[in-house]
Amino acid sequence: MKGYCLIAVVIAMVMFYQKEPIFTVVIVGAGVALYLVYKAKKGGKGLLGSFFSGNQSHQDRNFDDLVALMMLQQLMATNSSGVNASQRISEESEKRREKVSKTQEEIRDLLRVD
Repeated sequence: MKGYCLIAVVIAMVMFYQKEPIFTVVIVGAGVALYLVYKAKKGGKGLLGSFFSGNQSHQDRNFDDLVALMMLQQLMATNSSGVNASQRISEESEKRREKVSKTQEEIRDLLRVD
């Protein structure tokens, strides 16, 4: 019975893939991710097992907290560099606008004289 259900799901996904290939890939990816999380939670080992295991020593929890803090710091550093890049781009665009307006004024002055 389990095999028949799996075959039916595969056939349905192939049929849906012909109509909407991107959504099919997203659905399959989400299904695989959920399966991996379920297996890791059930076994306590594997891909994400360390996050779901219940029995951790104090040192392991401290290490997990340290890793999470480092990931958060990296995320914040990435965001701040993005803000700096955005400021640089806006400054450059402002310089270009000033240059364009200056050129427009020069052209207007030249046309007025003639």
